[in-house]
Amino acid sequence: MNLRRHIISIGLIGLLLGCNNSKKEETPFFDKLELKTMEGKALTVADLEGKMAFVNVWATWCGPCLKEMPSIERAKAKLENEAYVFIAVSDEEHEKIINFIAENDYTFDFAKLGLGLDALSIYSLPASYIIDGKGNLVYEHMGAKEWDSPENISLFKSHLKIKP
Repeated sequence: MNLRRHIISIGLIGLLLGCNNSKKEETPFFDKLELKTMEGKALTVADLEGKMAFVNVWATWCGPCLKEMPSIERAKAKLENEAYVFIAVSDEEHEKIINFIAENDYTFDFAKLGLGLDALSIYSLPASYIIDGKGNLVYEHMGAKEWDSPENISLFKSHLKIKP
């Protein structure tokens, strides 16, 4: 009887150890967005090259989105020597985004969102994310902000200090 209990215990330990070893690595948040450049190239964590990413989800029809874009441009300029990439992301038709880019002088990158907004639980725009160099979400904000305000520049810089 003692031997039987011992064998069962060894089997349970093996089963528990096997479960822990089979843990799958989760896809980074950045890759889950399924972003594509305006030229159609997929953007992945590898494209970040260890930099932080500010991802702003917007639309051409969204008044608050358009109102905050100049502050994003100014924040990008203030952080030009920091390890940040700024990407404006829309799920609109390619042609609408291209026309918007042609009519404006923004220097941040634009990309097309592969996921639907509901897959990200976005029910109003704009939505903004700070993503670390490994593609993990470290900050999110729903709604418009003045991204170049002193407190938001401090927010950006505070995330640079986090080791991904």
